[in-house]
Amino acid sequence: MDSYPAELDLVVGLDQGDELVRLCASGELSFAAFSAQYGSLYWSAALDGHESDEIGVALLRKYSDRIALHRELAETVLARVCSAADAERDEYRKLGRFGPDEAVARLRVLAAALLKEASRPGIDGSGRLAPNA
Repeated sequence: MDSYPAELDLVVGLDQGDELVRLCASGELSFAAFSAQYGSLYWSAALDGHESDEIGVALLRKYSDRIALHRELAETVLARVCSAADAERDEYRKLGRFGPDEAVARLRVLAAALLKEASRPGIDGSGRLAPNA
């Protein structure tokens, strides 16, 4: 039986997620398009380890620095964003909900952290793992 996740699948998924975050943060991709393509990567790819065996959990630990962005994005942005119309309603604001514009602002803060990580050894300028890292 194969372990979940497979390392190649994990790295490819993280690369794609990182790129979508960068595109949205830079304004090259609207938040609506970002949401449609990104989905709920952290939960749908089970990056919290809930579907992993021991080998998978170890692999998730190995990439925990890269996964952290997607966990933070899921928990602090995607779980709280609502429509622009709903974001104007008091009952939504009282619950800490916000609209797409605020979601993009928060995503940009998280993306800045991703770009900072790109300067670390073993990671190339795109934020992806460099060959032979």
